[in-house]
Amino acid sequence: MRALILAAGVGSRLMPLTADRPKALVLVAGVALLERMLAACAKAGADEAVVVTGYLDKKLDAWLEATPLPLPVRTVFNPEHATINNAHSLWVARAALAGDDFVKLDGDLLLSPALLTRLIDAPWPTAALVDARAHLDAEAMKAVVRPDGTIGAFGKWLTVAESTGESIGVERIGRADAGALFDAIEEVVHREGNHSAYYEDVYHRLIQRGWQMGSLDTGGLPWTEIDDAVDLERAHGVAERIAEARA
Repeated sequence: MRALILAAGVGSRLMPLTADRPKALVLVAGVALLERMLAACAKAGADEAVVVTGYLDKKLDAWLEATPLPLPVRTVFNPEHATINNAHSLWVARAALAGDDFVKLDGDLLLSPALLTRLIDAPWPTAALVDARAHLDAEAMKAVVRPDGTIGAFGKWLTVAESTGESIGVERIGRADAGALFDAIEEVVHREGNHSAYYEDVYHRLIQRGWQMGSLDTGGLPWTEIDDAVDLERAHGVAERIAEARA
């Protein structure tokens, strides 16, 4: 099982903290976000991490070179990180994943390793983590979960009333489904020219074609995305909860 971490974005809402570093290297309680994420991936049993870089990629490469890492890490550079949305960052890693199962994580997440273990142990080869307790608004990446536990729809465009919860930005992609996913990203982003597409938009299209993606609830385990200073302040408390759970 490999971990794919999307860490190409600018992190403009965290300026000035991201003026001299990628968002994945912002410190949470004194520890870089990427360091915490790699530790969580290793604890959950990942064999290797592939990190997609973009903004200030040389800074991230240098940090990886200088930091003791809990598992092998490779980087893949996304030259279009400033002009094409995150579906493309997933696509540029297709060769590095070499047809294996992988867990994809957004690079601005802080989360309990137990969430990754829950996803890796899922009964579906392809599945996503969904927080049914999250406060939903128009900006949340929402998901509709069917009674059988599979996902019926993904998108920011979904209404709060019809949504089951928030997709937290962590999915397991089975090797049998990976080829269809990369083909669909190429279709949406490159042939149709939808450069604003999120990877969830591509998941949604595949689901409408019969692709099966399971859903795992976060079950109250701690996690947060870090988009701005308010999120970063909250992340310190999340880091404490994760540390307490390990003790």
